[in-house]
Amino acid sequence: MTLPPPHPLRPLRLSSMPPGILPLLAAAHRKARERGWRCFLVGGSVRDLLLGLEQKDVDVSVVGDGVALAELTARETGATPATTGRFGTATLLSAEAGVCLDFVTARKETYPFPGALPVVEAGTLADDLARRDFTINALAVPIDAGGFGSLVDPHGGLADLEARLVRVLHSRSFRDDPTRIFRAVKLSERLGFTVEHGTLDLIRQAVREGALATISTERAVRELLLIMEEPNAGAMLRRLDGLGALAAVDPELAWKRRPEDVRPLELEQPDLSPQQRRNTCLAAIAADYAGDPQGAEALARRLHLQANAVRLMRDAAQLAQILPRLGEGEMQPSEIYRLLHGLDIEAIAAYGRLATAEQSPLAHQRLTLYLTTLRHVKPQLKGDYLHSLGIEPGPVYGRAMSALRDALLDGVVQSSEDERRFLHAWLPAGGLPAD
Repeated sequence: MTLPPPHPLRPLRLSSMPPGILPLLAAAHRKARERGWRCFLVGGSVRDLLLGLEQKDVDVSVVGDGVALAELTARETGATPATTGRFGTATLLSAEAGVCLDFVTARKETYPFPGALPVVEAGTLADDLARRDFTINALAVPIDAGGFGSLVDPHGGLADLEARLVRVLHSRSFRDDPTRIFRAVKLSERLGFTVEHGTLDLIRQAVREGALATISTERAVRELLLIMEEPNAGAMLRRLDGLGALAAVDPELAWKRRPEDVRPLELEQPDLSPQQRRNTCLAAIAADYAGDPQGAEALARRLHLQANAVRLMRDAAQLAQILPRLGEGEMQPSEIYRLLHGLDIEAIAAYGRLATAEQSPLAHQRLTLYLTTLRHVKPQLKGDYLHSLGIEPGPVYGRAMSALRDALLDGVVQSSEDERRFLHAWLPAGGLPAD
C-alpha cells in the first residue's frame, strides 16, 4: 500500500500536550535520524491534538526499531528506561512531563482466522495505519526537528473527524478483531461522536453472527472493565446492551440502568477514580441479583473476574436486598452495623454511590456512616479483661464484646470506665452471659 500525498496540517493545539513532551519528541527525532529511521505521532494522539483534547499518553510509530528508539531516547533525556511489550512496543515514562510515551515499530498485521491475535511483521507507515481500528485513529504526522510535518491521512480520518463519525477501515474489521465492537462504542460515547451507519450495520452483523464467541471471555471482559473506568461508562454499557454485545459475552450479563440511575457515576462525582467507577458498574450489574448473591457470584466467576471483584458482586447483590431496610424508619447505629458488618467494603462504597442515584438519601447516609465511622468503633477493653475477672474463655467472650460494641455504637457507654461498668452489669454472677 502506498500513501497519498500528505495534507497541509491545520494548526495543532500543542497546548493540549503535556508540558515537557516536545523535548522528548525532539530527542526521539534526533536519535531516529542518526540511524536512518523515521518516527511519527500516530493514532489517538493525532486525533486528540486536532480536537484540542488533553492527553497523558503519546503514541509514536517508528519506521525502524521502536524498542531501540525508546531506549535511546530514555538515555538521552533521563526518562525512565523503556519497558518492552508484545509486538515490538515499548513505553517510556517521564515523571517530569507526567506522560507515557508509547513507541511501536511500524508493522503490518494479518489475522489467520476470525478473533485470532494478529500475526505481526515489520512494515511501512502505510501498513501501520492500515492495521488500525477506525479512520480517526489512522492519522499520522512526522516528528521533525522543528515540530511536526504534514498530516498523513490515507483513510479519510480528517473528514470523519470533522463530521464527528466513528468509521471502520474495512468490512472485515469486526470479524478480525471483535473487541473493536467495544472500542467503537467507547470512542463514540467518549467523544460525543456518531458511529457511522455502515459501521453500525457491521457491528450488528458481527454480533448476530457470533463474532464475540471467537474470542476468549477474558479478552472481552478486559475491554468491558476498561469501559467501566470511563466517566461515561453507563451510557457505553447501555449502548452495548442494546446492541446485544453484553449478552454475547454472557447470556446473563446486562445493563438495565436508566441514565438517571447512574448520575454519580457520570455527572455528580467527576472526581471518581477509574477503580471506583469500575466498582460502581459491577455493583450496578450485581444489583439485578437482589437476594441472590450466589447468582451474582456465579456470573462474576464466569466472567473470570479477580477474587476481589467476585466478592464485590456477591455482596452488592446482598446489599440490593438490604437497601430498603436501610432507607426506612428509625434505626440504631448498632442495627446498621449488624446489617453491614462482614460485607465487602468496596461493595458498600460502590453501592453507596448507587443509593444516591436511586434517590435513597437515608440509605446513602447510613452506608456512609458505616464506612466513615461505625466500622471503626471498637471497645477499649479486650478479652484479657474478661480473663482478669476469672471468666473462662469461650463463646461468652464474643457475645460480651459484641454487646459492648453495640453499647458503644448507640452511645450507652463512652469511656473505658463506662465499659467496665457495662460488662460488670452484663455478666451475671459466675461469669455466664445473661439470658
